[in-house]
Amino acid sequence: MRQRPPLLRRTAIAAALLAALALAACGGSRASEDDGRLQVVVSLPLFADFVHQVGGDLVEVSSLLPSGADPHTYEPTPQDVRRVTEANLAFANGFDLEPGILNVIEPNLPNAASLIELAQEAAAAGATLRDTDPHLWLSVDNARVYARIIRDALTETDPEGAAKYEQNYQGYLTRLDELDEYVRDKLSALPPERRKLVTTHDAFGYLADYIGFEVAAVVSVSPGQEPSAADIAELVQTIDEFGIAAVFEEPQLGAESSVLNQVAADLGVEVCAIYSDALNDDAPTYIDLMRFNADEIARCLGV
Repeated sequence: MRQRPPLLRRTAIAAALLAALALAACGGSRASEDDGRLQVVVSLPLFADFVHQVGGDLVEVSSLLPSGADPHTYEPTPQDVRRVTEANLAFANGFDLEPGILNVIEPNLPNAASLIELAQEAAAAGATLRDTDPHLWLSVDNARVYARIIRDALTETDPEGAAKYEQNYQGYLTRLDELDEYVRDKLSALPPERRKLVTTHDAFGYLADYIGFEVAAVVSVSPGQEPSAADIAELVQTIDEFGIAAVFEEPQLGAESSVLNQVAADLGVEVCAIYSDALNDDAPTYIDLMRFNADEIARCLGV
């Protein structure tokens, strides 16, 4: 856990954000002072779900990124800044996943509030980091670590709620254990030659390791990075060489999905959906996201 850096260490993000700060200064008491709930702000809806599962009705949690949006293209609003200025605690992933969101949280979080960067905390707890992939939660083992970090941070911020946070945490661990069993059982029948993923960007290394797969190819390492002709040729060669039956696109990505769809059409392979960091109606919670991914991988790559 670390305190936010002083405001003077960063310049203002935009005039609209400064206006929001002024509005917040004149806006009166925090919601937490009105109803007793801890005010928590997070970078992604995914982490809002984690916090809700552990915090329950003792917390009010809001995500700066809307559901279904891409954290790499985030644009802050004045309302985002105001939510940060009213927070008792903040969570982000870090590890270069959402730098634009951190640029809003860090200078605007109250002095008494802490910012928890979950990936760094997980690494300190023993999780192994992949060099270019911040999506640690796509392993259920790491999701358990994230939940524990959140429990500890909530308890430190609100000691009076410790028993409730512990009770919720234990209940969530039980549901994560059930999820773990479901995912492993769902994919257990796939033979080694079918255990290869081709995706829009390099976000599924943790998932591949967790379920015993290999990431065979990606359209681009990072979202928004334009693949070269050589990259596309290598993608085509990999799909053809390994006889890959289906490739996977992320619903929130545009350009990379277009390239992947064109390559798939040229080769006559199926395009299926997969989720990394975005939630929507098909995957409204972390557990739903992981179950969806397991179901879709089994359906699309099964014999």
